[in-house]
Amino acid sequence: RLADTNPLRSFREPNVRIFFGGLVISAMGTWAQTAAVVLLIRELGGGGLELGIATACQYLPLLLLGLYAGAVADHANRHRLTIVLQFAMGLQALALGIVTLAGQATIPIVYGLVLVFGLLSAFDNPSRRTFATELVPSDQLANILALNTSVMTGARIVGPAAAALLVGVIGTGWLFVINGVSFLAFLLAMARIDPSRFHPIERRPRSETPVRDGLRAVWTVPSLRIALVVFALVATFAYNYLVGFPLLVSDRLDADDAVFGWLLSAMSVGNVVGSLTLARLTIVSERWLYGAGVGIFVTLTAISFTTSVPAAMLVAVPMGMSFSIFVNSATLIIQQRTDPQMRSRVLALTSVLFLGSTPIGGPITGVVGDLLGAVWANLYGALITGAAVGVGVLMRRRQVTLPTDGPTAPS
Repeated sequence: RLADTNPLRSFREPNVRIFFGGLVISAMGTWAQTAAVVLLIRELGGGGLELGIATACQYLPLLLLGLYAGAVADHANRHRLTIVLQFAMGLQALALGIVTLAGQATIPIVYGLVLVFGLLSAFDNPSRRTFATELVPSDQLANILALNTSVMTGARIVGPAAAALLVGVIGTGWLFVINGVSFLAFLLAMARIDPSRFHPIERRPRSETPVRDGLRAVWTVPSLRIALVVFALVATFAYNYLVGFPLLVSDRLDADDAVFGWLLSAMSVGNVVGSLTLARLTIVSERWLYGAGVGIFVTLTAISFTTSVPAAMLVAVPMGMSFSIFVNSATLIIQQRTDPQMRSRVLALTSVLFLGSTPIGGPITGVVGDLLGAVWANLYGALITGAAVGVGVLMRRRQVTLPTDGPTAPS
């Protein structure tokens, strides 16, 4: 269904413009650091397994603590909590830069500092994303969440590309320092936001089982249960480009590691297009989720067999679009059917399934790549995606949804 079809309609709110203005600068630095960590591990002699472990260090805290972090955010002042967490993440980036510039960086030290970032990010993710929804009325939920993804992934167009260009000039250490400084832009933006224009979510009384309450709210709806299982399988085994792409670049494309940054940027172009496509909608149906899953299967299969940089760049764009629509539609579908007072927990749940599953899929992808080659490092995820989406569609068609799904929550 379409209402106001302007995909940028939330930017009419001054607080939204201030918030995203600061976030995009900080996010560009963060994505540059993500690419720089991969390049640093490669410089230190790491292969597929080491890349997989580093990825696991970044996302393992989200897997273990994400739902609890969502419960914390549901009962916290998200404005203040986000400021504290973003400040701490800036300090982590500076510490990584200092260690690298001092010539003391080793793979175990990188693992440790990336783990610190993962811990902070696990709590920042639900707090920051839910805070964004408080900047607009509830009927703008789908739009603001899609725009949040657009801004974050749009920053990935610049961040990895900047890392690829600058790493040979200033080195990874200075990239980490620049990222640390970039957090100031977001902190200043948060200080300028007008609290009188917030649309706060009414908080329900504290529960003794906040995590289980959040899980129960989603798992008791059959259609959401199927969508979550499909989402988890695709996220775990297909969304491991931080491991699969470097192997593709070195083994299949026979290119410099810097091409990895360009592939991330090309993928991000598709991410932005996909996010803005959903931003036009008020209600998102499950067709978007399963259709995007088919797109992931096709594009991930195609990129597995590419042997030239231009071909890989070309495929990365629709791949990014498919991934963006898949993740955003899953998040929005669940938000539409659950209580707004559990918004942080539900956002954390999708983040746990999407990013928190990476500690499982990342090392598996690394081992598959080391043993079977770069083709299978990407292809096996495509095959699992195709199977999961196919089974999910068949199961969904067999359901009688009207008696079981219950009323739809306000979006």
